[in-house]
Amino acid sequence: MLKRLLGDSVSLVFGNLETVFKVCGSWFVLQFGLMMAIQLGFGTTAQQAANPGAVLLLSLVMVAFALLSSASIGVAWHRFGLLRETPGIIHLKVGGLEVKFILKSLLLALIIVGISMVITIVQLLTGSAAITGVIAILFMIFAIPTFFRFSLILPATAVEHSLGLGEAYSISEGLGWRMFFATLILSVPFVLLSVLFQFFIEAAAGSLPIFLLQFKLLLLNVLLQIIVTVLGISVLTAGYRIAMERQGYGLDPSVFQ
Repeated sequence: MLKRLLGDSVSLVFGNLETVFKVCGSWFVLQFGLMMAIQLGFGTTAQQAANPGAVLLLSLVMVAFALLSSASIGVAWHRFGLLRETPGIIHLKVGGLEVKFILKSLLLALIIVGISMVITIVQLLTGSAAITGVIAILFMIFAIPTFFRFSLILPATAVEHSLGLGEAYSISEGLGWRMFFATLILSVPFVLLSVLFQFFIEAAAGSLPIFLLQFKLLLLNVLLQIIVTVLGISVLTAGYRIAMERQGYGLDPSVFQ
């Protein structure tokens, strides 16, 4: 099943690169422009310290932008992967479906916050880093696959399937750890590539203007983020497809071919 998750995700992304850039392109262009504006306006620590109010406002803008863009991209990519619905060249859609997607994403974020709070409480009660570490590991062994199984509410929301946390957990038996490892395996090479690009750019710092270096680094990071983003989404798309097939729903598997 892990092999299928990996194969389906890679095929969906790299077999449909044109759609990848349709879904993500406009949002990432906006993100790139916002990052450049922040870099130029508040690039140094001294500049940030001199304008804490502006930095706070920009932080809030970035959070709002991240929520809107991730929902718009997530909904569009899940709908393409599951329903063959292709977005237009400029995709910046934010409607009722995307708002529902944001709310479900925040629900999952609250679960992560809850897990963190439990581990913090254990630390405060025991006062022992070793005991806390052991309990945290045991807790995460349960929490990681559960979180990924719960995450199937996201592709379900994108295709307008009413799916609660309990039902998502019920229909995804055996998929939790596999979705986690698929996401990890697909992400690591691109994270390493990003680090490698940064190393080469920094190594060339003496021969290129600093602005040009920053521009190239931002551009490379944006391109890598696009691939990592859709690969991560695709794992959930593939996991949801498998779960639905188990329930006897006739999703067309040819989209992965």
